[in-house]
Amino acid sequence: MASSASTAAFAAVPTSDPADNRPITTKPRRKLTFSDKIEILIDRTSSKLGPILITVAFLLLSLTISCYFTVYIPFHYQWNEGEGFQGNTGYILTMVWSLYLVWGIVANYYYAVTTPPGSVLDGLAAENEGTHFQDVLMEMESFTEFPPTCKRCHLPKPERTHHCSVCKKCILKYDHHCPWIHNCVGHFNHRYFLMFLTYLTTACVYFVYMGIGPFKLLAEAEEHLATWPYQMPQALVAFSEVLACAIGLAVGGMGCWHWYLTLTAQTTLEQYNNNYIKGICKKKGDRFSNMYDFGIIGNLLDFFNIGRRGPWYTAFLPLRIPPIGNGKRFEKSGRGYVLDFGPDDEDDLV
Repeated sequence: MASSASTAAFAAVPTSDPADNRPITTKPRRKLTFSDKIEILIDRTSSKLGPILITVAFLLLSLTISCYFTVYIPFHYQWNEGEGFQGNTGYILTMVWSLYLVWGIVANYYYAVTTPPGSVLDGLAAENEGTHFQDVLMEMESFTEFPPTCKRCHLPKPERTHHCSVCKKCILKYDHHCPWIHNCVGHFNHRYFLMFLTYLTTACVYFVYMGIGPFKLLAEAEEHLATWPYQMPQALVAFSEVLACAIGLAVGGMGCWHWYLTLTAQTTLEQYNNNYIKGICKKKGDRFSNMYDFGIIGNLLDFFNIGRRGPWYTAFLPLRIPPIGNGKRFEKSGRGYVLDFGPDDEDDLV
């Protein structure tokens, strides 16, 4: 009996009986526009460049850190033998502050790269793929009707979730895809990304300040053909100083932007949509209210998970502290507007 069942021929059962003169067709894909092709090219390039950019970032950080500890520190401070702590207070405090900045940069960058930002299927224990859809629906209890569905993932979209065209999946509390970390910035790694920008900007400003003296010495050494007293080549020292200025300006601007978003409880995409909704409300004589905004203090406490997970000073330590919640449901401050990201959820173009 078992053998006959296993050898039985399989016949497909049609779901309908179309007329013989009417062929079965599928819905044609819309023709790609020039902007669509550019977007696809950028997404593919970002995906391929990620590991290369991480390597470049590591090399540049290594160069500037080596320059700082082998040139800048010896230029300003020397360890005085026999004078103890009091005679070397400046040297010790500078080293502690410098190591703290390096720890903050390296740790937060590592966390931002290695921490998954969060996806719709996170936390589901279903063994079969077919049960994922039902499990996600059960988790989204705040919806009284059918929740919005991503036309690319074909899965329900929790609030503040957005589809990343580079990672090919929906990301919880999606902010943007960053090629420099080869990862999306989302619910579970947004804190590390923001703190990486903060530590790096602070370090760049301090690096440029500490490098003013060595940079002048470098210019004088070249002008008077004097001997350069440090092992690191002069060209690398000059390059490090210019690099710190450029990165400080670029990363500092981005850091200020993300701090503004954090203090106002928005992501990058939400900010654009909020501005659009504000315009509509203004025309109607209404006032826009961000449903996720609990005020500056409340937003900071929620973002850094202060009070529930750890004390206030953990916000200043580069520790791996998860955010509040699972990224699929968020507390709301009251009256607000549901964000609709619109046409970006059309069928995948690739």
